[in-house]
Amino acid sequence: MTTQMTYTEYVSYASEITTLERLIAGLTPARHLERHGFEYRLERARAKIEGVPVPPKPKKLSVAFNGKPVIHSYGIDANFGTEAITAFSDSVRLTTAGRTGELSATGQIPRSELSQPIITNVAFGSFGFELELPTPDNPDAISEPELAVNQILELLRAANSGNDDDLGYITSSMHPRAVNKVTELLKLMQKNEAWFTMDYQGNTVRFQNNEEIEDAIKRLNPSNVEQQTRELIGTLIGIIPITRRFELHPVDQPPIHGAVGHEIRDPQRTAQQFTNQRVRAIVRTVRISREATSHTLIGVSRLPNSAGA
Repeated sequence: MTTQMTYTEYVSYASEITTLERLIAGLTPARHLERHGFEYRLERARAKIEGVPVPPKPKKLSVAFNGKPVIHSYGIDANFGTEAITAFSDSVRLTTAGRTGELSATGQIPRSELSQPIITNVAFGSFGFELELPTPDNPDAISEPELAVNQILELLRAANSGNDDDLGYITSSMHPRAVNKVTELLKLMQKNEAWFTMDYQGNTVRFQNNEEIEDAIKRLNPSNVEQQTRELIGTLIGIIPITRRFELHPVDQPPIHGAVGHEIRDPQRTAQQFTNQRVRAIVRTVRISREATSHTLIGVSRLPNSAGA
């Protein structure tokens, strides 16, 4: 079985080739034995990457910890470090599965191997880890694990410093199991008197003390979040597939707008089928406070004998 070459391996061979070519060019004719050895190594290095396309550069997720389990930049409690990274990894896998609409309320995470991060280095700063996300075949594409990480960062940022509208919107757009896993991560931090900084491609969320961790847990507490699912009859004004936003005008009610949930796998197709149609819409409403209510479209079907506008 052929193992695909990683970006790091490719760069290593390319760097070796450049170094060997420079060394050979600087040798005098009298140093023929050295030349022979370098040319042999050069030939082997070139053969390794001949015909191999440059692998896409992996994107890194950095998590650095502070607090009681951390000894400056020297080390970290092994049990805590293992639990924390597992919680981060599970959050990514659950959020990814939730985004693809394949995650059920309980049970195993479907196709979790496709979104499993791997530890590749120790993170700089305090003490933490650098994780690599699975790289998509198309280097220009944004993978589902990458979108999931950004969604987790949005949730953490909203829980830490966002307003109720921000928190309601991101909570309603994520699978409940994914939100619960992120909450479990924060509870692990609270239990161990630790906090962290999480960075992905310059998108950074920072918790600076135990108080911020505790406040975020309180805001994510299910008892503080009122959630209900309603069936509404009305006109689907439209869906924006890229941003996964919708607007619906229920009968005898003001228009509502919000996020298109993970339950709708193909928002573009849904938009093509139902825009300006009289529909039966299933909407999940999340209320963080009296002033902050978020709506998520989780199902839509055409009413019998309905006609387009």
